[in-house]
Amino acid sequence: MNEKKFKTLMALGFIGLIIGSWGMGSRLIFGHASVNYGSYVPWGLWVVFYLFFVGLTAGAFLITIMTYMFQVERLKTVGRLSAFTVLVALICELIFISLDLGHMERLYRFMITPSFTSLMTWFVIFTNLMLLIYLLESFFLLREDLIRLSQAETLKTHKIYRLLALGKTDYTEEDRKRDQLRVHRLSIISLPVGLLFYGTNGAFFAILQNRPIWNSAMTPLLFIAAALLSGGALITALIYVFHEDEDLVKPLGQVILYLLVIFILLEVLQFFVGYQSKVTGIVTSLNIIAFGRHWWTFWIIHLFFGTLIPLILLIRYSDTPRSVAWACFLIVVTFVTVRFNFLIPDLAIYKLDGLEYTFFHQRLRTNYIPSLMEWLVSLWIISFGLVVFLAGARWLPVHSPGKVRGKQGSATWCNILNSSGLESGKGGEEHA
Repeated sequence: MNEKKFKTLMALGFIGLIIGSWGMGSRLIFGHASVNYGSYVPWGLWVVFYLFFVGLTAGAFLITIMTYMFQVERLKTVGRLSAFTVLVALICELIFISLDLGHMERLYRFMITPSFTSLMTWFVIFTNLMLLIYLLESFFLLREDLIRLSQAETLKTHKIYRLLALGKTDYTEEDRKRDQLRVHRLSIISLPVGLLFYGTNGAFFAILQNRPIWNSAMTPLLFIAAALLSGGALITALIYVFHEDEDLVKPLGQVILYLLVIFILLEVLQFFVGYQSKVTGIVTSLNIIAFGRHWWTFWIIHLFFGTLIPLILLIRYSDTPRSVAWACFLIVVTFVTVRFNFLIPDLAIYKLDGLEYTFFHQRLRTNYIPSLMEWLVSLWIISFGLVVFLAGARWLPVHSPGKVRGKQGSATWCNILNSSGLESGKGGEEHA
């Protein structure tokens, strides 16, 4: 990413933080007073974005598994970037779901009074385990170059790098071997933890019997396919933007094409089976998706911009990395509507006939539209994630030295080392 694009995106991130601060302040001071969800639609926009970010972690998660567990040499240039992407996406999803809780200050009670028969407990456990694993993995991947950056005393921020390296000032061959072994072991641990993490999220919806679309054996399968598609598209677009690795973008584009076709087939199957079942709740939910007030999110944003155009780009211009990256970008940004149409229509059905005529209150309605405060909070969290990711991608050694050198401006970590006479480490090349 060149300097101009970096500054533009960084400026957009800070503008989003400033504008979204009003909503975030309102949420922290007044709680849920300004939200539009209620008793019949208890989950709103923040759960939609939570599911969105859960999916975004999946592609980068698979890349780290293949890189550091199965030692796939071709992917080592993007291993660090993938681990950092998982970490930032996990942080964003945790902020979203924490703000959705009525009393987020009581979150610690999940840990001190767990109920192991509850999926919610396992959800909290696996989410925190994933965060801990990727925090440690990112640290051990970056530590050698963080130490080298801390030694560049001409650099004003060298003390910050020393703090990030936890005060360690030297790095030996033994340290490098130990860190590589730690990363390998963490990757092995992350495989079952990650599968259970994604499985728990799908099962969380599938076991709810009074939710006609969610309560299906297809739900976990759709969750996995959706996560692989959106997460794979994200990491492919990031590889193009930050690494300009055309040799890697093109084959990943073919994988995304197959995943997109599989996901669409699963969606078609979901509609076909749902309408054939003639179950009132299922048919009503599907009608809300296709013909309800938010029909345009399904037909125009998801199917046209998020499916048809990417399909054309991935099939007709598969040899052009820029087209592949644009296709992946469209898939990612439009995937929010997929999560929205999964969550809201099933909640938008009254579970008892005549219930809408019995109680009258704005929180006792199913025609949910997110409030301004919900949008502003979402803007703040997304902007926060953007700023953190851009800052990390610019000033932390999350890129392969061979790819980043000389391509991303004078302020990148690799160029800082070079200007200080400190070459990036051997471990950096190996880790990367």
